[in-house]
Amino acid sequence: MAAVMKQNRTLMGQLWRYGATGLANTALGYGLIMVCVYALGSSIIVANLVGYGAGWCLSYALNKRWTFQHAGSVGRSALGFLVLVALAFVGNLAVTIALTRAGLPYPAAQILGTACYSVAVFAGLKWMVFADD
Repeated sequence: MAAVMKQNRTLMGQLWRYGATGLANTALGYGLIMVCVYALGSSIIVANLVGYGAGWCLSYALNKRWTFQHAGSVGRSALGFLVLVALAFVGNLAVTIALTRAGLPYPAAQILGTACYSVAVFAGLKWMVFADD
């Protein structure tokens, strides 16, 4: 029983840290996008590449060290992270497009697509990318 309670506390702590990491990388990415577009005059494409790239780097670093406290290989886990977020992004788009085609307003469809992305990334990080080697 004590092991189950400890495992639940660990999972809840990971979920909390994952959420905080998501807020941090979103703030960084959005902030950089705005700076690139409005202060530096960058194109939206360049700004998004910079913002998302920086956000994903922060997300990887915080999730590896803080959320999941993973001590394994950086190379293996970084590659796994990139593959995971790319697949989850495609899934996000698929869900969002399918729901809008089914008649759901875009803002609601995007929220559901983002929720699917977030759940898929958490599960993939916990049980694949940052699982014990």
